Amino acid sequence: MRRFAVLSLLLLVIAFGGAATASADTVRLVRFGDPIPGFGSGGPFQGTLNGNSIAMVCVSFDRRVTLNQTWEVTVNGLTASGVANALYGGQADALFKYQQAAFLTDQLALHPDQKADIQVAIWNIFNPGTPDTAGSGAWLALAASQNFNGYDFSRFRILTPTDRSRRGPQEMLTTVPEPTTMLLLGTGLAAIGAKFRKRRRTLDQ
Repeated sequence: MRRFAVLSLLLLVIAFGGAATASADTVRLVRFGDPIPGFGSGGPFQGTLNGNSIAMVCVSFDRRVTLNQTWEVTVNGLTASGVANALYGGQADALFKYQQAAFLTDQLALHPDQKADIQVAIWNIFNPGTPDTAGSGAWLALAASQNFNGYDFSRFRILTPTDRSRRGPQEMLTTVPEPTTMLLLGTGLAAIGAKFRKRRRTLDQ
């Protein structure tokens, strides 16, 4: 049982934790988010990462993707080294900007009635020339005023397109299960495995 539990957790670390370091992966856009009048579609988008379903939020207003488009990305954690590899890693205070975008991504789930304003605020973080909506400025100011000491950014991944040209696809933020969720999943798999092995031993007797 202990061996099976260790194996289960190892597989989970490989599947989810490995995305914290840079890796080449494939994203496909499955469905746009709700339309934002005058802007197109906002987040979260629905897509796949290497065939696995994800929700993702666009951070680049000045780039475009189309429905069912597939593109290659580099996956990085939201850390100083990860941000350095991201599309806007060369901007001043880049890490803080990605942290603001991640904070606002969390707000999308908490305030679904304000998704348009929050999405536009995210675009404004990296593209200050993005037009404002009635409420986007307030969300942008709220994000900029945050002290992120102790905020958990380990769940976030930056999906940076390998095509960095001006005509390349958009950069996205997504999340992976929290470590506690991963541990519970691993424990559940271990319990199922133990039950299966016990049943098999009973049948063999």
